[in-house]
Amino acid sequence: MMDDFLTALQTDGRPAPIRAALAHLWFESIHPFSDGNGRLGRALVEHVFARDGAALPFSLSRQIEADKRGYYAALQAGRQVAGGAIDATPFVLWFLDRLIAGVDDAVTDARFLVARNAFFLRHRPAPRAERVLRRLFAEGPARVAQGISAAPYGRIAGVSAATATRDLTELEAAGILRRGPEGGRSTRYLLVMP
Repeated sequence: MMDDFLTALQTDGRPAPIRAALAHLWFESIHPFSDGNGRLGRALVEHVFARDGAALPFSLSRQIEADKRGYYAALQAGRQVAGGAIDATPFVLWFLDRLIAGVDDAVTDARFLVARNAFFLRHRPAPRAERVLRRLFAEGPARVAQGISAAPYGRIAGVSAATATRDLTELEAAGILRRGPEGGRSTRYLLVMP
């Protein structure tokens, strides 16, 4: 079965996304090893794209993980025999959908990284504040959108509540943060993005 698979992989002339989907489905259906088939199946997808001089700008593993239930359902549906042949259409359609989602995620990630870099090129916070702000960016877009208040700032920076409040006020005065609508202890500061 593996010999047939490797021969077909070498001679298949369909577009790379279709070949990649079918290679993954076929390899996972053969399931030649007791462990590691999933990793090798994902590596085969990368191999198919690389042979065409293309590289996926995202993690296929992350895309599968985002829809693991759909992945297993598509694998099963793509192995069904219809009219004396296996109809891989459900798996190929699921795979193409995940490719599109992956590209969309890669664009979002790239824009976030560009925004982060622009933020730090425009703003030069003090080292302690920079460490806190970089930590927010490391936690992703949703965390950056939440902003920060004195208590989490103090925990991340390892400073007292009074020092955290003073740092946040200085960052606001420098135009790096802006005060959110909340007041009192729940005052939240939002990052001023370029």
